[in-house]
Amino acid sequence: MHPSKNQPGPGLFIVDRLLKRSGWIFILLALLAGCAYYLLASQTNDERASAAEINLAGRRRMLSQRIGLLASQLQLKPSPADMTDLADSTWEMADIHRTLLEGTPDRRIRPLPDSLRAVSLAPDGPHAQIERFLKLANSLNALAPGSETYGTTLEQIVRLSRGEVLTATDSQVDAYQRLSEAKSDALHWQLWLVFIAGLALLAYSALRVLRPLIMQVRGALAELESSEAALRHAMAENRLILDTTDDGMFGVDQAGRIRFINPAAAQLLGVTTDQIAGQAHHPGILACSEGCPICACLEQGQRQKIEVGRFCRRQGDEHQEFAVEYSVVPRPDGLGAFVSFRDISARQAIEERVQRLRLRLVDAIEAMDDAFALFDADDRISLYNLRFTEFFTFSGEHGALGMRFTDFIRGVAQQGLYAKPPENLEAWLDERLSAHQQACGSTEIACADGRWLRATERRTREGGTVVIWSDVTHLKRALITADQASRAKSEFLSRMSHELRTPLNAILGFTQVLLRSEPGHLEAKQREYVDHIEQGGRHLLSLINEVLDLSAIEAGKLVIDIDDVKLARLIDECLSLVSPLAAGRGIRMQQEVAPELTVRADRKRLKQVVINLLSNAIKYNRPDGEVRITCNRAEDRLRLGVHDTGAGIAPEQVDRVFRPFERMADEKIEGTGIGLAITRRLVELMNGRIGFASQPGEGSCFWIELPSSDTTPGALPPPASDDAAPSPDTLPVAALPLGKTLIAVGLDAQTAGMLELICRTLDNTRVLPVTDPASALNSLAKVDCLAILATPSQLPALREGTATQQTRPALVALTEPRATADDTTADFHHPLPINPRQLARLLRELTHGH
Repeated sequence: MHPSKNQPGPGLFIVDRLLKRSGWIFILLALLAGCAYYLLASQTNDERASAAEINLAGRRRMLSQRIGLLASQLQLKPSPADMTDLADSTWEMADIHRTLLEGTPDRRIRPLPDSLRAVSLAPDGPHAQIERFLKLANSLNALAPGSETYGTTLEQIVRLSRGEVLTATDSQVDAYQRLSEAKSDALHWQLWLVFIAGLALLAYSALRVLRPLIMQVRGALAELESSEAALRHAMAENRLILDTTDDGMFGVDQAGRIRFINPAAAQLLGVTTDQIAGQAHHPGILACSEGCPICACLEQGQRQKIEVGRFCRRQGDEHQEFAVEYSVVPRPDGLGAFVSFRDISARQAIEERVQRLRLRLVDAIEAMDDAFALFDADDRISLYNLRFTEFFTFSGEHGALGMRFTDFIRGVAQQGLYAKPPENLEAWLDERLSAHQQACGSTEIACADGRWLRATERRTREGGTVVIWSDVTHLKRALITADQASRAKSEFLSRMSHELRTPLNAILGFTQVLLRSEPGHLEAKQREYVDHIEQGGRHLLSLINEVLDLSAIEAGKLVIDIDDVKLARLIDECLSLVSPLAAGRGIRMQQEVAPELTVRADRKRLKQVVINLLSNAIKYNRPDGEVRITCNRAEDRLRLGVHDTGAGIAPEQVDRVFRPFERMADEKIEGTGIGLAITRRLVELMNGRIGFASQPGEGSCFWIELPSSDTTPGALPPPASDDAAPSPDTLPVAALPLGKTLIAVGLDAQTAGMLELICRTLDNTRVLPVTDPASALNSLAKVDCLAILATPSQLPALREGTATQQTRPALVALTEPRATADDTTADFHHPLPINPRQLARLLRELTHGH
């Protein structure tokens, strides 16, 4: 319950009760204090009187002994001084005795107490003994010194002082002391009773009166302290908010004068708190008072919200307006209002810039020659350009705006824009919707009027889709022309193989006849000319063979027959063929290949590869150099290395080594520049790898890796470490940066050749053909694989094998034309036979994304 307006609160009620009860307790304590004071005063007076009485009693005893001493001295030798001293002592003792008996108020000596009077005044009591002693002492004044009576009196005085009088005075001193102690004990008991009563009163007051009130006061104080702490905490938080917020805040009173302002507001207004405190908000903050929201809030007491307003910022002696958003809230007590505001100048500038950028984007979209459409997260058209309306026509007030992609693509198909027979239209629409849902590539669409459209789709960050339709009719026709030209080139080279070789063979035959004719038949100069003809013919025949081989590889017509090949026997055959060339330059040939090593390869093509590598090692070697052939195991493969001691290859020429028609050395050295290009393609067709390492000034090592058919690798040395120090016998071996690799699984030679042609259009990308998924998975650790192309039946094993890869290559399914793309095992789908442009576009996107 809360106290009423006329009733005191809990705190005041407790204080009133405390005052009343503490008043009664004060009165009782005052009474106890008065009693204690009275008792203490009585005790003090009694103690003083008792002390005086005891002192006088002791003085009386001392004087009696002095009188006895003087009497004994007078017995021995009378002296007037002793007589005078004895008389004075007697008078003083008599005065003390009378005082103790009767008392003197001025000296705070009480009359002889009743408890002592009976004993002291007895006939033979101390009083009688002292009176007789004093009487004898006073009688000496009347007696003549030296008389018999005088002497007898002195003797009696001496005897009494040492006997009865001494006993009497001692008993009187003891009696006074006992009386004083008895009174002190009684008074102590009374004081103890008062003390105990005071303690009882205090205990009662503390336990029954004050303690409940104190507990109530304590609770009230704790509640008050908690409230004050909460209030202080709230005030500190409010102050912290005011001091740290980026929004400006200030308060005004009913007259519109500023009462407080936070640092953010002062900074935004360009003033200090001291400068603006007490100032009117007109014109310091709002330049115009007409229609002022702050004044309206003060008058009406209603909250005002202003989305865009203008405040004044002081800059020196000038005032500059800036855009603000502010709210005015009236105080609950009606004594003013609070204003909070923020500077929106930067936001307005950003909005204006965004608007300009949006208009610029719209202008750019409208300037496109391609049709553009933006689909939102619900797959509805939210934006398109004029070119879109030229490509596709839709009726209605808003045209295609808000139309779903499914309705849009179906409506376009029903208009007969696409060159698809009606019976295949639904299947094609399903494929088109599937490609749109993936939104990661391009789709080429044949139109009924003979045009070709390329639909390129990309996801936006908000989950929408951007679709651009490009007219690629001229590109499609150019591609068709290029394909026809390529087929014509292959057919021409195939036909020219007989047309070129037949006359060359005839020329070489006649030159050999002339050279073998009888001596003297030809002159020396003529024989020299015939030698030149034979060398030129053989060189031309070699060039024709290499060009035809390269053409056959590119056309996919080169047949590879994989079988077990003994390396040592094949290398011996190759060495015998190149030994005349080596002998002519003084090159030493050395081979270190174990006779039991066997690889899986095409013997004819492997021999061609080794001869090419040996010929290059001899031609590019220094005179009297050395060529060394080694073989080491690399996991399940054999690495065959051809080392030379030539000039080596400069680092800047490394990327050109395997390019067709590239020459790395002096142009005077005989060669066509396509030998290594053919060698690389032959090695890759045999499921192998080729690379090299070179140290300029020391030599090079070209190596090939082929699958091994030998299951006992224990006797083989491991591959030489790439970090080993270069020496004449062991050159550093480093993997050639062959770029990214596309692994093609189980493709025929024609399809693999087409992939090779497509990769030529990509930067630093090559094809690695393999026979099965296991070989593809084994090759992942050796190459930087961009994607794996395989049939749908091979994809499950490939996806399972690549699941643990940190960077998994993309899986591209090569499907039949009528197969659906519902299989989720593949990342991308491409129909067979291969569409070069479409597949090249897909691979280019993968290359850029990788």
